[in-house]
Formats: sequence, C-alpha cells, structure tokens
Amino acid sequence: MFLHAADISYAQDVSAPDYRIVLNGQFIHPDVCPVESKNGLLLPLRYISETLGADVYWDQETKTAAVSRGDILQTCDGVIINNTMMAPPDFFNDMFNAQTTYNEKINLIVMNTDGESVSEKTALALLPSYRGYSDEDLIWLAKIVEAEAQGETYPSKLGVASVIINRRDSGKYPATVIGVIFDKKFGVQFTPTINGAVYNTPSPSSYLAAMEALEGRNNAPDTLFFMNPRLATSSWISNNRQYAFTIGGHNYYY
Repeated sequence: MFLHAADISYAQDVSAPDYRIVLNGQFIHPDVCPVESKNGLLLPLRYISETLGADVYWDQETKTAAVSRGDILQTCDGVIINNTMMAPPDFFNDMFNAQTTYNEKINLIVMNTDGESVSEKTALALLPSYRGYSDEDLIWLAKIVEAEAQGETYPSKLGVASVIINRRDSGKYPATVIGVIFDKKFGVQFTPTINGAVYNTPSPSSYLAAMEALEGRNNAPDTLFFMNPRLATSSWISNNRQYAFTIGGHNYYY
C-alpha cells in the first residue's frame, strides 16, 4: 500500500524516556520530576536532600532554601517550579560531595556521595521496580525492541514495545510478553525470532523503552501490527490491516 504524505498520521508525541534517578545505588521516585532548563538540568532540592539525610528550610522573605547536614549549612537560590525548589547538580555535588552524571540520550541521572562511580549498565540494572511485570518480561521485550528497531529513535523503540504490550493485552494473542514474541499460531510473527537477532544484547534505550511500555507508557495505542516498508518481504499487513500512523521507519496498523 502506497501512502501519500497527506494520508500519514502520527502517534502520540514521545521524544525521550522519562527521567530516571539512581541515588547511591537506589532507584528513587521523586514526587517532582527533574527539569531541563535553559541553564541545564534541575533536580528537586527537598526530595534529594532529605533522602540524603539533610534538613531543608525555606525562607519565605528571601525565597531561598537552606540545606543543613551536620555542621554544614548551605543556601540555595535555585529555580521554583510548581512550588518546588529545583537545584542544579552542582549544588548537590558541593553540599554532599556528590558525583553526578547525566546521560541525555536516555535521561538517566546517577548521583553518588560515596566517591564511587557507577557505570551506565549497573545503573540501568537498578531501575526496574517490577510492579506488575517480571525480569523475564523486561529482558525479552528489550530484546525484541532492539532487534526490530536497532539504530532508530526512542519513539520508534517505544512504538515496537507498545505493539507487543497491545497484543499481550488484546485477548487475541498469548497473554505473556514472551508468548507474543514467539507466537507461531498463524506463522512467524516477528522475523528476529528466526534470524537470531532477538538474542542480541539490548541497548540502554531499548531497555528503557521496554521498561516504560511495561509501566504503561504507550505511543502506539490500539495497534497490533507494524512493518518497515523498506525491509518488508511481505505485503500482507499493508493489504489486510488498517493503517494507523508512522513512527520512524515503521508503519503501524490496527
């Protein structure tokens, strides 16, 4: 099926993974998300400071916050966003002798106050909360995402993961992630399961796309099929399913 530009619609706007913070080897869940400002990354002052055992005081007159820990007292005149004081990583580095790294591609923030650095791979392994999904779900979903969308943008990877989840929840396919991936009831569903690509190691972005899809983030709602028109060897999907939208190199269908 040839698609004219006017016929092409698009999925939900998702440009990057949600921000994730690993603090001293623990995946934390701030009530206020980090913010990327024109001056750089900003983190929730009170949540992180109190998690690190400090006290936070607010001066209404000067609109500044003070953080106290032991004999150390340091003021912060960061940025107030939605009634929350947000501070740059440098504040925490100075106040708590922390080391902070930020991976902009996957929005992963790693902060340590023990002087030890944590690799990206180690940090990612700390992220899952496994609320409603298993280690097996995460690993296999990340693997099929990597195999189907290697080298594509994050929205493309999330789209592939979303289709797997849509199938799992549809009642028309197996009710598990691995069952959907290796389903052969009507023939092989995903080429990487026969060419071996599904067994490759997922990249960090594929891993995060799988995690977010399992947590409920979906940028390809209601779709059950996708295909890369440049690589597809069969036109069955485009001839038999209703076109929905395009994400990156894949067309999606209901």
